[in-house]
Amino acid sequence: MSKDQQEEVSTQTQVGKPRRTNSSRFNADEEGKRRATLLKRVHVVRTRGERIQVSFDAKGQPIGKEGDELQSWIEVLAREHIPIWIADFRSADLEPRKEQVWLEVVTSFTVDESHKKQVLKSCGESAKCFRYDLYQAFVRDHIDDESVWQRPAKVVNNYPTISQEDWERFITYRRTGDFKRLSDQGIERRKKSKYGSTTGRNGYRKRDQEIFEKTGSYADRHVIWRDTRIKPDGEYKNPSIKIIGDQIDELTQQDTQGSFESVGTEDILTKSLGNPEHSGRLRGQSKFVKQAQYYNAMHVPRENPEVFFMKRQLAALERTVQELCAKHGINCETMAEEAAPETIDQHNSFKASCTLNEKDADAPDPQPMPNESKECQLFLTDFINGGEVLGALGRAYMDCVPTDTVHGIPLGAGNVRVTISVPKLKRALLPIPTNEATYIEEAVGGFVAWPKKLVVIQSSLSQASRGPSQAPDPEAKGKKRIKKRAGRKKLQSQPEVQQQTAEEVPPTFDFDAIPIELRPLAYYAQSSLSDGSQISCPPQQSDEMPIYIGYEDVYDFITFKEISASSIMVYISYLSDCCARAGLDQRFVFISPFLVSPVQQNVDRVAYIRERADNIIRIITNILRGRLVLMPYNSGQHWILAVINPWDDSVLYFNPLGNDPGEDFQQLIMLALNDWKLLVGRGITKRRNCKTLIQTARCPIQQGNVQCSYFVLGFMREITLNVDGLALLQNKTSYNEADLNLVRQEWTTYVMSFIQY
Repeated sequence: MSKDQQEEVSTQTQVGKPRRTNSSRFNADEEGKRRATLLKRVHVVRTRGERIQVSFDAKGQPIGKEGDELQSWIEVLAREHIPIWIADFRSADLEPRKEQVWLEVVTSFTVDESHKKQVLKSCGESAKCFRYDLYQAFVRDHIDDESVWQRPAKVVNNYPTISQEDWERFITYRRTGDFKRLSDQGIERRKKSKYGSTTGRNGYRKRDQEIFEKTGSYADRHVIWRDTRIKPDGEYKNPSIKIIGDQIDELTQQDTQGSFESVGTEDILTKSLGNPEHSGRLRGQSKFVKQAQYYNAMHVPRENPEVFFMKRQLAALERTVQELCAKHGINCETMAEEAAPETIDQHNSFKASCTLNEKDADAPDPQPMPNESKECQLFLTDFINGGEVLGALGRAYMDCVPTDTVHGIPLGAGNVRVTISVPKLKRALLPIPTNEATYIEEAVGGFVAWPKKLVVIQSSLSQASRGPSQAPDPEAKGKKRIKKRAGRKKLQSQPEVQQQTAEEVPPTFDFDAIPIELRPLAYYAQSSLSDGSQISCPPQQSDEMPIYIGYEDVYDFITFKEISASSIMVYISYLSDCCARAGLDQRFVFISPFLVSPVQQNVDRVAYIRERADNIIRIITNILRGRLVLMPYNSGQHWILAVINPWDDSVLYFNPLGNDPGEDFQQLIMLALNDWKLLVGRGITKRRNCKTLIQTARCPIQQGNVQCSYFVLGFMREITLNVDGLALLQNKTSYNEADLNLVRQEWTTYVMSFIQY
């Protein structure tokens, strides 16, 4: 059974000693009794087209008369919109009803989106209390009677939204064995509750506000907890509370004297109660107060729990050592001095500008830093999958000698000094960490040492560096080319064969097997690119780096093999030019596959999805209504095309294999569009489930193993160069050889236009 069910049942008391309920609301036919709240003032304000202005304090609590009205209105909405038969407020079936509650709240009150979670939480608790009151008043004592199945007249008169069907489902659940078992557990837990408050609804919030109005500052939560358990005569509610109150007073005095230190939730109240604080609650504060809001308002530093735990472990070890020393008659201070190793005072600090305290007269002068540096790619060894992956871009000082230093530490043999400008794997460990940097992102802009064998000078590679790729293997000379997996083409901004030696002979073209339209580019590549030269093509956006096409890119494309993301980016630039000439450049936005495809390995998965989602958000931030976003995506084994309509909150997923989208793709899209919706606010199409719709669209299905990338190019061409391209693509059943050859011909013609003879 769900946690929400257990919480609901835990509020029930022993038979014969029921908890005081608000059953008077059901006595509407008795004069002088409290009736169900209708809040006519809220209805009057709504009919005028106005909203009640609600003020919130620094803790996020609604304050004043308007705050009380907000809470009362939430209770009204809970009775009207949340079915009484529901067992778990977290059920997905309740999402539309929750959205309706929130819409009703913001229609009547000025409540920011940041309070939505707390408002819905309050709604769930109000609905739970209402179900409990109904059970106590009409069901508990008559659970086995047949008359219990009929709605009581007071329920019919006061709550017309409760239908007979709802009532029967409500009774059915309360007669089940699961509910009886949970009810008994709740009764046993309730017996252990010894610290009940003496206040009514919103007691914490009102007491907190009273103290703030008198003193001008917020009281600690242990003060509010204690005050709400003191009766008007000044006595505690029961002896158990008095014990806790005395403990609070004692710890407060120690805190004043400086002998007690509060760290985060490990404060006076937690210490007095003797059990830790749960992450989802904050005792002594109202349900609207989150832990972060409380500590920010109180200006209390919240220490990292791991650091705090380590400090406590260290303190415990120190106490253990002291106890052992006292037991065996050992002087701890003398033992620590004797055990301390000899140290050599080398530096004044760990900063890069540090100097030796005493310079050795015989030591050679440090080598000056080389002035000449070269752009480079910095690779990391992939110990799990083998090979190397691109970790960062930067500049390398290749003329360094082993005695040169970085942050006062010699480089050593086989290493060079580098600076990092663009981190590709932000949370990857540096191959040679320093005292100031452990991860790549921490070393941006500074000097670090890097193994020379993992540094590839930019002059021999592409200047684009548009995504992670594998470094050339210096030991792979003379080895046969490894056969690639079907349907798999690694994302790389430049071919691996660009650093060739005499032993590495690139594959040659069979010109007789090449279509006539593609032969000019093949001839040029055979004669001019086999030595490592490249063709520079302009990018889609003017602020991006050029796209570089090498021999392997041309060879793979012309011979109908798996193609790289660079080749796809070239065709995207071609389509952008075609749209601009046809006046359709305002209809489509393209996203580079380098920015969204999961090409990095062994990184924090959550942070990596977050980074790629931010790339999507950055591109579509100012997108106009009606524009479509075309996003080629490579899962590492297969190419697909996503067509995103941000303003319609929908995604069409074109897969040449016809499969459904994977988990990485779905999480990436959901995270990007949800965050984008928060940025743009209202105006987005609303659907019943309020979730981004990812739909697998009909499209031509590939028959071979390596055709997915060419099909994606065809999909983009179909969509952008036709008036009703999306509909045409979804009605198209197949691509023949002529369709794919047309795409290949356009690609080669576009690349040829940038050749400089």
